[in-house]
Amino acid sequence: MQKLLSAAIFFLMSLPVLAAKELDAASAPAETVDMVYVVIFGVIFLGSIVGFFIYLFMTDKGEKSGK
Repeated sequence: MQKLLSAAIFFLMSLPVLAAKELDAASAPAETVDMVYVVIFGVIFLGSIVGFFIYLFMTDKGEKSGK
């Protein structure tokens, strides 16, 4: 039991050291994305939202005129 307890204490005491290593890696500069890809994503995303609402409007209009 003492071996397990001492191993657990050693592990818990080493966690701040591991966290400090992660902070060094996190402070490295991040890769950036070209603005072209952001614009393409925005156009496709907004187009799909507008298309969905047009589809809902057309199907709702078709159901009302059928009654």
